Amino acid sequence: MGNGLIFQTKTFSDIYQSAKGQEIWHFLNEPISIARMQAVSDVGKPALLAIEKGLVQKRLITERDNVSDENKAQFDRLKQMLGAMVRQTMEHNGYQLHSSNVKVPNSKVFYSASSYKCKE
Repeated sequence: MGNGLIFQTKTFSDIYQSAKGQEIWHFLNEPISIARMQAVSDVGKPALLAIEKGLVQKRLITERDNVSDENKAQFDRLKQMLGAMVRQTMEHNGYQLHSSNVKVPNSKVFYSASSYKCKE
């Protein structure tokens, strides 16, 4: 990883240790991803919205309409891990949780996400 940060997980270690998990963690910690998450956080929007398009383009996550019923539990778990990863990344970069379960009606992947604010 660029910043040497290691994802601290108890419940998602199986996914995190997979190739996809490592790729997602690397993507989240790229300077451009961090800058995008900080920018949307600074205007009160959930951080995940800033990187959703990139995650889909890189095929790291699927739009929810393309997930079959038998893969739904796995998909939900991947989204939960993403939320935990974003929180750790944001906290590492000077932000704190502001609000959980913020509805994101214009997202094709997430129903809700967390918003963060800069610790000042």
